Amino acid sequence: MTRTDVALLWRWTRTRLTLMRRTPRAVFFTFVFPLMFLLLFASLNGDTRLDAFAGGGTISFAQFYTPSIGVFGLTMACYSGIVLGLATARDAGILKRVRSTPLPMWIYLSSWLAGAALTGLAAVVLMFAVAVPVFDVHVYGRMLPAAVVTIVLGAFSLTALGLAVCSLVRSADQAMPIAQLTVLPLSFISGVFYPLAGAPAVVLAIARAFPLYHLVNAFDRCFQPQTAGGGWSPRDLAVLALWGAGALWVAARRFGNQSDEARGGRPRSLVARAA
Repeated sequence: MTRTDVALLWRWTRTRLTLMRRTPRAVFFTFVFPLMFLLLFASLNGDTRLDAFAGGGTISFAQFYTPSIGVFGLTMACYSGIVLGLATARDAGILKRVRSTPLPMWIYLSSWLAGAALTGLAAVVLMFAVAVPVFDVHVYGRMLPAAVVTIVLGAFSLTALGLAVCSLVRSADQAMPIAQLTVLPLSFISGVFYPLAGAPAVVLAIARAFPLYHLVNAFDRCFQPQTAGGGWSPRDLAVLALWGAGALWVAARRFGNQSDEARGGRPRSLVARAA
């Protein structure tokens, strides 16, 4: 990647951020919707204490709920936003027009991923900016590096997964129900809205197969004082990295094939087999 590529990517990323800010639906579901959940449920459960899964003892409901609902906002931006936004752009013929310009497709798609990731990370920061003064949520300096690495890796995994899912759906009409039917059930069984203590073993087994559970688990433990050491969760981070790398590979293959088809040629996989 040359310096020109970096400058071009940053310019397009800034454009994506501007467009996201001007999209009421994206702003509502990324920032307002999770914040409403935080204010409502943290207020209703202000006196509730929950078992800390990181090392015994209890924590306040807000101490558990703030990082969890932050992950939900991240998911809405990085996964749902990518699936719906790119599918809509493809239906509008924008991707075809980009292919006919000198702009490299990888820069255009990377700007979508970077813009969504930065928006999602801003949503996480917003949750803590409200919860720390309002609900006395604590941020622990010794575990802050682990928290930052975890949420950034989670953003990468979710944006890559959104890109892969978008490459598989055929239209924006299909993208919306697919995004909703995957985000909401997985959020409930991954511990976003309430702890999974006492959940059936089959539910936990299903949740552990997906990256959202591991993101919630790794990020939440960084805000529990009972967590030992720096709060690192290597196994959860490894799962997130594997999901992200696999999703990125699928997306690259699918968009590469679609690019060949748009030019009137055969998909790369077919060309490779013929060779």
